[in-house]
Amino acid sequence: MDSSVVEWFGARWRGLGRRSRELIVDAAVTGICVTLGVVLAGGAEEAWWNAGAAALLGARRKAPSAVLLAIAALVQFSPSDAIVVPMCALYAVGAFGRVVPGALAVVATAVVFALPAPDTPDTDGTLFVVEVGVQVLVPLLAGAYVRRSRRLAAIQRDLVLTQERDRIAREMHDVLGHKLSLIALHAGRLELGGAADAETARLLGGTSRAAMQDLRQILRVLDAEPVTVDNLIDSSRRAGLRIESNLSGDLHELPPELADVVRRVVQEALTNVHKHAGPVDVVVEFRVVDGRARLLIRNCAPERAPSTRGTGTGRGLRTLAAQVAARGGRLTWGADADGGFEVAAEFPAMVGAR
Repeated sequence: MDSSVVEWFGARWRGLGRRSRELIVDAAVTGICVTLGVVLAGGAEEAWWNAGAAALLGARRKAPSAVLLAIAALVQFSPSDAIVVPMCALYAVGAFGRVVPGALAVVATAVVFALPAPDTPDTDGTLFVVEVGVQVLVPLLAGAYVRRSRRLAAIQRDLVLTQERDRIAREMHDVLGHKLSLIALHAGRLELGGAADAETARLLGGTSRAAMQDLRQILRVLDAEPVTVDNLIDSSRRAGLRIESNLSGDLHELPPELADVVRRVVQEALTNVHKHAGPVDVVVEFRVVDGRARLLIRNCAPERAPSTRGTGTGRGLRTLAAQVAARGGRLTWGADADGGFEVAAEFPAMVGAR
């Protein structure tokens, strides 16, 4: 297929909106499962059972656990031995379901799968258990993996947006604010220079002061809901990290420029844990000792490296090291003796200098 056609379809797909894309995907999944159930059925009665079970997949996002239980019940009492529809429902529980209802629905489904049909001859018990385990666990774990990947991608998008918002705010303040201040200053001098230039000066001064007010409003919008260290920790916990947080109250007394550096270090460290270690135990500590602020983010070694390990440019921590050094501090990082990873920063605290 021509690349321009693919790009056109991709652009149209992204422009539909999230809800519209979900409806299209759900309709396609349901339609495919209904079609397969009818085509692969051994007769009219079996085809009706298969189509009815597949039609329930249309509600898999809103009520995945209930859909799985309903499909499991249909499979138990129907003459069909189709497995595609229950596996799609198990995937939906892993991707969209809540923990407790989902766990109960999965257990009930596993019991249904384990019940042999009346006309099924005796088979090897171990092989049967393995077969049922694969049929239940593979789609369930696939859905859970997709769910975690989406959450991680959402966290990374939020971090990128936050960084871009901060960059725009700094540039607007440093560049536009400085230039507008100079305009206002020169306009004030013109007002004192003589009657001929007084009207122009008043116009210039009024315009520049109005522009500065607009700039302040824009900056307030950009900083309306700043991301804090607590926000970053909560987001990472929701994405699967087991974080022990030991944050001194002095963290909230840091001056804005130093608090921003602390937040950036925590942000980069937690992003790296998600990317290179996965759902592991993490300790985030912040304390002030002898006038020095000390920040530590340490994670234990992962049992199994995630698929995203090794990705990235590796420049994030080096860039942050320069920012920490610019404020009289020092940033270090590296693996520890137990196979984990540690990021540590130390700088003058200046607590209360806000």
